[in-house]
Amino acid sequence: MDVIAKARELGQLIAESPEMNRLSRAEESIERDDTAKRLLEDYKLLQIELVRATKEGRDKDIVDSIKQRLMDKQKEVNEYEVTKNYLESKSDFDKMMKDINNVIIHTITGEEPCSPNKCGSCGGGCK
Repeated sequence: MDVIAKARELGQLIAESPEMNRLSRAEESIERDDTAKRLLEDYKLLQIELVRATKEGRDKDIVDSIKQRLMDKQKEVNEYEVTKNYLESKSDFDKMMKDINNVIIHTITGEEPCSPNKCGSCGGGCK
């Protein structure tokens, strides 16, 4: 059995998965929608601004103001249909990839991956 061939087969199955198809369609929708692109870019810029202000030790009121603007922008992103669909499809795809990775790790090591459902004390991050 050729491991690389199996990896290619897995990659092909992932590429053809409903999760990947949905994510691709959502990304295409973002590319065609100027409002969606602007919302995501504004959100990203606010994140950068918040990190910079925090690192620079800016006044608490300034940092709080940026946090509030970021939360308001996140609400806009979550309420706009195109960006909402994108975020949901990205989350579903990321979950599928995490599940695949967990199966691979379990198969290699024999250890069950931790999850919040099994081990609440670690928040899903233990090994």
